[in-house]
Amino acid sequence: MLLHAKSKMLSIHKKMEIMDEADQVLYTVESKAISIHDTTYVRNAAGENIATITHKPISLHETHIIQFADGEDVEVRTEWFHVMKDVINLEGLGWQMRGDILQHNYEFVDMRGGVLARTHQKWVSLHDVYYIDVLDESQLDRIVAVYVALERIIREREIRRENESGAVAGGAAVIHQNSSDD
Repeated sequence: MLLHAKSKMLSIHKKMEIMDEADQVLYTVESKAISIHDTTYVRNAAGENIATITHKPISLHETHIIQFADGEDVEVRTEWFHVMKDVINLEGLGWQMRGDILQHNYEFVDMRGGVLARTHQKWVSLHDVYYIDVLDESQLDRIVAVYVALERIIREREIRRENESGAVAGGAAVIHQNSSDD
């Protein structure tokens, strides 16, 4: 089953829709514009909450907690020291996500090494469009919720990188200004 996700770039509430090949909305994702707990809700087409995702603020790794509607909690945690590719562990499911996370090209792999799903980004689009090729449809809700948590991690990395590059550029401007004052 091939899904595609479209994020609404100008939305105050950080919305995303996940659709099937016929453009039928299967899932909606919404985060509050201002939230103390940085909470995201994943709902199915009937509007039922299938998962709630929160960011764990104090952690050595980038960590998000997914609480599924059936009560199961899953921790999405990045691993350190993977130079060539990202590896993200999914504690509770026994899964890993492997690949180039920032390029949106990665696989969901179960504990036996079987591929559950693959993702990639559409590069030319008015909206951010991402594809999720679900190979194990019995895990569809879990794959979608984990995908959303991973998109949050990617968004946080991009924001951090922009802030760091802005700080570096700002620092360089101050150094240049001070040296020309001499």
